[in-house]
Amino acid sequence: MKKVIPVIVIVILIGAGLFILRARSQREITPAEYFPEPTAAATTQETQEETFFPAATPAVGKPVTSLTLTISSPAYGVTVTSAKLTVRGKTLPKAEVFVNDVETVADGSGNFSATLTLDEGENYIIVFANDDAGNAVEKELIVNYNAGE
Repeated sequence: MKKVIPVIVIVILIGAGLFILRARSQREITPAEYFPEPTAAATTQETQEETFFPAATPAVGKPVTSLTLTISSPAYGVTVTSAKLTVRGKTLPKAEVFVNDVETVADGSGNFSATLTLDEGENYIIVFANDDAGNAVEKELIVNYNAGE
C-alpha cells in the first residue's frame, strides 16, 4: 500500500494540472473532446506504443499533431536483480516526461530516459508525457525487483 499512495498522489496532481491548463483555454470544450471515439487511440502491445490524436482543432497558432509514447525498456512484467532501473522511450521532441516522480524533457529527437530506485518486489511505474499543445498520454509498467539471496 505504501508503494501505491505516491503514485496515486502523482496521478491526481498531474490530472489537476491538466484540468487547470484545459480551464485556461479560450474556447469552449465540447463533450466529444472529453470522450473521443474509441478509434482515436491505437495501441500495439509489441512496441507498447499509444497514440492519441487531438479531438478538435487546437487553438490558433498551434499545429495539429499527435502525441506518441513508446517505452523501449524495460519490458512490461520483467524481473530485474538491480535496484537501479533506467526507463527509456520516445515521444515528441521536447515533450515533458514524468516517470513516477522523476521529471525530464525529451531531447530533439524525442528520446528520453529516467533512472528509478526500485523497492523489493512488484513496482508500478507510470510514464506520462505532455506537450505544449495540451496533449497528454500515459503508459503503465510493472517491474519486479528480486535482490536475490
